Amino acid sequence: MPTYEHLCQSCQYEWEESYGIKQNPPTLCPECNVEGSVKRLISGGSGRGIVILTGRDLKAHIDAEGKKLARASQTDESLRANLIGEEKYHNQLLQTEHITNELVKIGKSAPKVENKKKGKVRRLDQKP
Repeated sequence: MPTYEHLCQSCQYEWEESYGIKQNPPTLCPECNVEGSVKRLISGGSGRGIVILTGRDLKAHIDAEGKKLARASQTDESLRANLIGEEKYHNQLLQTEHITNELVKIGKSAPKVENKKKGKVRRLDQKP
């Protein structure tokens, strides 16, 4: 039979009680005898049913979770900022904006070269 923890909200008394899962939880506090102020608490439980991974299984699980988190952080900016830190995220945004602006400037000032033969690529620093 499972053991449940309870709290009386009027007198703050805590106690444990064992009863079946289909049985109704108690409503009367054994300390102050107030009806209806009892709340069942959520606890960690007995630990049975928890699977502990070790060795290669643990490494594979951690790798899979890391990849899933990395994929999620590519689309969720707030998650990415939480993972790497607000300041580092902000600096990355500023750096990306600066590089983008520089590339736009380079693109506007680059000379246009027309290739006479299709499919041939010619470097700008080489003479024809």
